[in-house]
Parts: sequence; structure tokens; C-alpha cells
Amino acid sequence: MAAIMLLAALFSWTPAAAQWSGHTSDQRYPAPRSIVVNFFAVEEAVFAMTNDIRRQNGLAVFLKDEICRNAARGHSADMLNRNYFSHTDPEGRTLKERLPANLATRQWGENIWTGRGYDPRQVRYLAQKIMDGWMNSPGHRKNILDPGYTHLGVGVMAKNQEVKATQVFIEMAGAGVPQRMGKP
Repeated sequence: MAAIMLLAALFSWTPAAAQWSGHTSDQRYPAPRSIVVNFFAVEEAVFAMTNDIRRQNGLAVFLKDEICRNAARGHSADMLNRNYFSHTDPEGRTLKERLPANLATRQWGENIWTGRGYDPRQVRYLAQKIMDGWMNSPGHRKNILDPGYTHLGVGVMAKNQEVKATQVFIEMAGAGVPQRMGKP
């Protein structure tokens, strides 16, 4: 009986001590401490909220971009795995060096965010916390509202209780979807 109670204590779920497994159902699974988990649903919510903000400001919405998304996910995972929080990795590389050469010459930007202890099943809540952080920061807000950026990739990753989010913006001439404002 004592062994069952010990196991129950070790694998019980509480927001302050949760080890997220990446599952978003009501079932609780302890995750190994060294695994980085991708929060796909949070990425989608951040992308949608970003475009909502652009619409509200009369700007064209972003197009999803796989290269930007992969760069964003890679940077979020790298920050988690190597325990840093910066636009520049420990070797001194910025987003420009992380992008393919043909895109590194274009206008690009990056937003990063970090937080701890969030429940990944609360997708909209976590996405809103990330967006609030960026919109309350003048530099991050500027990236989101920059009319020159046309494509966006979002990467949200977690390890243990720590969450890292990255947005990668890029300009590709002639792209974007203009939104009609007001009545037709």
C-alpha cells in the first residue's frame, strides 16, 4: 500500500509541479525531464491571435511559412536544451545565420518569450499570455505590426515546466493578404 501511495505522489499532477508530456487530454502523463515537447495548438492560437491584431490595425494578415516555423521551433528548443534566453545563441548566431541564405538577405524579425508553470491544456490562456507579453513590449509589438513583414512562423516548446515561444517574421515582396476594412 505504501508503494502505491508513493507512486501516486510521484506521478500526481499539480500546476506548480507538472511535467508535461505533450498530451492535451484530461489524462495526465508524467514526461521524462529531458524531453522538449512541442505545443502545436498553442502555436496555432498565437498565429491566429497575431493575425487578429493585424486585422484590428488595418494590416494584411501573415501567411504561414514552414521555413519560419521551423526556425522558430528550432530556436525555442535550442533555448530550452541549452538553458539560455536570447535572440543570439551561445555561439553568437542570430536569426540571420539560422535562416537559409536566400532568406537571410530579406527583412526579418524575431520575437521570443519565456514562462514557467503553464498548463498546456489551457491553450488560449497560454497563447494570450505570450501575446500580452509581446504586445506590451514596444520592440515586439513593432515586429507584429510591421507592414513590411508578410510571412510568420511560430514555435512554442516546453521542457519540464519551462515554456519558450518564438515568432519569426520575414518579408517576401508581393505576398500577404490585404484585408478590406469597413463596408464594401
